[in-house]
Amino acid sequence: MKDSLYDQIKMSLLLSELTYALSLIRELGRKNQLEGDDNMTALKIPLNAAEFQRIIQNNPQLTSIFESQNEDATMQFSAVDEMKENERKLMRRSIMGQITDMHSDMVFFKDQPDKGYREQTEMVFGITVNRNKKRVTIVFRGSRTPADWAANRKFDGLAVPNPVKNLDEFTNVASLPDEVCFHKGFYEYLHRKDETGVGVFEILMPILVQYPGYSLHVAGHSLGGALASIFAVEAACRNDIIKPVKCITHAQPLVGDIRLLQSVRMLETSGNLLLLRTRNSGDGVPSVPAFSKIPSFTYTHIGMELKLYDDNKSKRIKIIKSEMRVRNFFLNFKAMMILFVIKAGKDKQRRNHSLTEYLRRLEKCKEEIRSLGETLEDIYSGVR
Repeated sequence: MKDSLYDQIKMSLLLSELTYALSLIRELGRKNQLEGDDNMTALKIPLNAAEFQRIIQNNPQLTSIFESQNEDATMQFSAVDEMKENERKLMRRSIMGQITDMHSDMVFFKDQPDKGYREQTEMVFGITVNRNKKRVTIVFRGSRTPADWAANRKFDGLAVPNPVKNLDEFTNVASLPDEVCFHKGFYEYLHRKDETGVGVFEILMPILVQYPGYSLHVAGHSLGGALASIFAVEAACRNDIIKPVKCITHAQPLVGDIRLLQSVRMLETSGNLLLLRTRNSGDGVPSVPAFSKIPSFTYTHIGMELKLYDDNKSKRIKIIKSEMRVRNFFLNFKAMMILFVIKAGKDKQRRNHSLTEYLRRLEKCKEEIRSLGETLEDIYSGVR
């Protein structure tokens, strides 16, 4: 049985939240600051939701630790509870003979053992395998470190060979541009290799080989959403990955130019990529960067957008298909000023950008989202 669109969006949001929690818990485990065997459990791979939940239950001090790091402890605990409840439901169904395998595990987590939670110099991400859904999911963490913010600030455009032309079906398509432009900081951060010369695709591909026939899902929040969308585009351009690649991001900034948009539209219409961005009204991050230092490069979003409005709006959601024109520069610039300059708007912006607020609005709009369609494929077929 397939997850509904609402369930897929919610799970991607919860997994995005848990990347923050797990990276912090792993640091505490390395410092032996958890209870007893929890220090070893926090560092073990694979790690399942039940083990994660036990760590949280055994360590009440995590609440104050999360809050001292400006993390939402309540949401992180509820995210684990929800994932554990999903496993209980699967267990009940397996007893009834409807399924044979209920396991969902974190099989890889990328962080640096010699660096603290706020001192990581490399991109942080995790990979989960759900053997019931036959799904591999890669989740990118949002900004927490100076290295993350350095990637955010390098917002010049970077021209690269168009990855869509790597697909056999598009190799000789004359209408595709030879190059596309990505956000330089995001692109370079995604492709940075560690000291052993290993990058994100070198880590992912052996896992996909280990689980043949599994679909690939991608998720992330904020910076993690930007990395996720670029990664999903490149994954969808590989001939050795099952299609479609499905990507759901939350509060992601802009990642590329009009040529990238045109190329991604071809991936979408051919069924190679399904990309959905959720965006809260009042969250300025999806409107930045407003411009590039390169005059010929104007940012625009890729993928479909699900906009979630505030409670006092008569319309609570809006679905927007992949944009066919660049965003208005002045709207982007206004959002950037509120985000980085105008002090009065910072607290409101912080709340609107949080995954807690994204989850609150998502749950408020549950029935409206379900009315859009049962699956991500339904949404695409309805608005092309």
